[in-house]
Amino acid sequence: MNETTAAFLNRSSSPNESWSEERNPSDVSFSFVYFTETTILPSLIGFLCSTGLVGNILVLVTILRTTKKTVPDVYICNLAVADVVHVTVMPFLIHQWARGGHWVFGSTLCTIITSLDNCNQVACAAVMTAVSLDRYLAVVHPFRLTALRTTSKTIGINLFVWVISFILVLPAWIHSKVIRFSDGLESCTMNLVSPSSVLWYTLYQTITSFFLPLPLIITCYILILCYTWRMYLKNKQARRYSTNLPRMRAIRLTKMVLVLVAVFLVSVGPYHVLQLVNLTVRRPTLAYHTCYYLSVCLSYAASSINPFIYILLSGHFRRRLTRRMTSSGPSVEREPAIQVPTPHSSFG
Repeated sequence: MNETTAAFLNRSSSPNESWSEERNPSDVSFSFVYFTETTILPSLIGFLCSTGLVGNILVLVTILRTTKKTVPDVYICNLAVADVVHVTVMPFLIHQWARGGHWVFGSTLCTIITSLDNCNQVACAAVMTAVSLDRYLAVVHPFRLTALRTTSKTIGINLFVWVISFILVLPAWIHSKVIRFSDGLESCTMNLVSPSSVLWYTLYQTITSFFLPLPLIITCYILILCYTWRMYLKNKQARRYSTNLPRMRAIRLTKMVLVLVAVFLVSVGPYHVLQLVNLTVRRPTLAYHTCYYLSVCLSYAASSINPFIYILLSGHFRRRLTRRMTSSGPSVEREPAIQVPTPHSSFG
């Protein structure tokens, strides 16, 4: 299986060309890599995509059947839509893996599938950043910019996020194509042939998909935690009410924040870090390939994990899922896992 010098930029490809140029079919390392690329990786990611498709459709159905939707509902719905699109395009890439890198669906579909795959990376990170900013405003400044925190305005914000995401992945629309190699293999990949174009595209992709939104997300949740615990200690000292329930809610908030940040870091962080490391790797080792394959699986696992995070960590969502929610729709500020509804009480 051959790749272009920039094949690793597409998650449907293997790390880089130097490996394919020097590997020997009789070599044990080659056998492991080939078996992993054509059998293990397609099977694992196929399972993850199947699980993610079922979970995210369940999330979408639950939200869409709700009469009065909240601001968090809109964001969760957009994340679920992104995950559904993500796992829907994956069978095409899995098919290419399983056939040893051979693409049979034509050049037009290659461009569409590769671009959508890249677009979902950017869109998920952008929506998660928007969610973090919204939660910061809802918890720390509940009475500021309330005109923007309506369901209709939030839908507009998410549409804007998707438009920006499509614009940011224009390089993928331009450079993704079917390439025919000297041995007759036709693969769908990124056609970046010069080292400088590989360098700049790698930096561009990792910054827009990970390193730019990451500090914004972490900053928002750190500020939320600081405010929450500060108000909890203030209320405790004033003896305004029993501190047991506020303490439990503060702990639940802390767990929610840690899980959200941890999933984002663990699922997509290793992949983007390895993209940068790959720029300095001249001869990929077996250990490097193993780490690369694990990072690919983790990057796709997020689409399967996200629905279960909503279900397990949000009692509000879980009640709707089990149809125990009251008929009166919730207000904008009724997402209990990360909500501080009034200035008089951090957790009331």
